[in-house]
Amino acid sequence: MQNNRKYNLKHLCTDPNWISTQYFLLFILFGFQQLHAQAQQLLGQHDGPYFFYEAGNTKSVRVVDGKIQVDNLIKEPFSVSTEDGQYHFEVSRHPITVPKEVYRPSDKIIVLSDPHGDFASFYAILKAQKVVNANYEWTFGKNQLVVIGDVFDRGKDVLPIFWLIYKLEHEAVKAGGQVHFLLGNHEEMLMRGNYKYTQDKYKVLADSIGRSYRDFWSSETELGRWLQSKNTMEKIGDYLFVHAGLSTAMLDPKWTIPAVNDSVRRYLFHTKEERQQSEAASFLFGSEGPLWYRGMVVKEEKYHPLGEEDLNNMMKIYGAKQIFVGHTIFPEVSSFYEGKVYGVNVNNESNRLKGRSRGLLMEGGKIKVIYDDITKNKVIN
Repeated sequence: MQNNRKYNLKHLCTDPNWISTQYFLLFILFGFQQLHAQAQQLLGQHDGPYFFYEAGNTKSVRVVDGKIQVDNLIKEPFSVSTEDGQYHFEVSRHPITVPKEVYRPSDKIIVLSDPHGDFASFYAILKAQKVVNANYEWTFGKNQLVVIGDVFDRGKDVLPIFWLIYKLEHEAVKAGGQVHFLLGNHEEMLMRGNYKYTQDKYKVLADSIGRSYRDFWSSETELGRWLQSKNTMEKIGDYLFVHAGLSTAMLDPKWTIPAVNDSVRRYLFHTKEERQQSEAASFLFGSEGPLWYRGMVVKEEKYHPLGEEDLNNMMKIYGAKQIFVGHTIFPEVSSFYEGKVYGVNVNNESNRLKGRSRGLLMEGGKIKVIYDDITKNKVIN
């Protein structure tokens, strides 16, 4: 019997079919190991937390040191960390209210745009301009900060930027100041499920817990509720802020600031197909709408550039002396129409490293370009 077993084992070890099967199984095992390692790498090191509200319960989902943590016991304040762990701060949840659409001006107003997941650059300019301190706390007193959209996509620190804005808006109000975050085209893209520019770490996390990443921003989540409360257009005094720009279609008297804000909020979490059922949504989320239109700052015919007369009529309709937009990137903060329109979107990382302009400061009736070195701030209007 023992001899037969030895013979059978020896026979199997020399059987070509048996050897092929073993190689195939090893190949499959190695492949799974490689895929698992790749998924871990794509997941990233830090993300979240995301708070889901389901059936009266709260569930926290986050990534810590490359591992997903799901918890039903929420401790506040909770910690938030950037992907590389270099920046970290604490946040507590606060009541969410729909912001007003018109605000009184303050002594200082700082305007930034399109952070795109680049926390280091976003924090650097806030700290340099004394909006926050080294502990990520609001130090701008009764003044105001405006961020004209596009935190989503391209970068790996979307959550830390959103949580910092969320945190600062509460602290600012307590100090008599205000933080304004306006919706951008990348917010509307992600809310409808377009992940074209979304980093893999977010999609891998969603897949790992059996959800769509869009679900992380539904009205059943904390940041989803907060984000879906935001405006598309706001005014501070006679300064008007909008992510992309205002086309001639906005000359239609029905498109008041409240009408735009309410309509965008209503359809923000709808899919593209659902939006196409509404004439209003089709326009507002389309190329001529305020989240996408480039014709205020780009003169190529394909963008249907806005004429001077139409701009002047637009400013009368909205009672604005200056309009501030992001969306279209420029090497430096730029002005158009003899200082009536300002484009604030720059390459934040590149401009930070090269000492170029990063945003605007309105102070004492003057408009200043601001830098990561506050001594370089200069008046341009």
